[in-house]
Amino acid sequence: MGTWSVDGESRPGILVLRLEGHFGEDEIRAFVAAHNAAIDAFRGADYRVLCDIRELRPMSPEAAAIMEKAKQYSSSRKNFQGSAVLVASKVVAMQHQRTSVSGGVMSTELISEDEAACERHLARVRRG
Repeated sequence: MGTWSVDGESRPGILVLRLEGHFGEDEIRAFVAAHNAAIDAFRGADYRVLCDIRELRPMSPEAAAIMEKAKQYSSSRKNFQGSAVLVASKVVAMQHQRTSVSGGVMSTELISEDEAACERHLARVRRG
């Protein structure tokens, strides 16, 4: 069972996401719906995404395809500026990178185990 949180309010202009555990399709669909609603709540203001998946387990191909839709949603928004992803597992990092490429966000994304590097990336990333 997976747990998630979506926070678009505690850090101005930063959408903070956390996913932990193993996700089934229904759980990841609920996360994507909350993710998309949080993006809409920015009401066109620029935003960046900090995603902590250090405790996430590898996803099934079906769940990964649903997660890709969240990335496509961000990528399609003009106010999306970029993202930083905190990882611990190389398998999860590779899976996340694949869905970031196909979801259209990889050009502005940093995937790293280094929290400070992720914060530096968020401070300077601007989608052109």
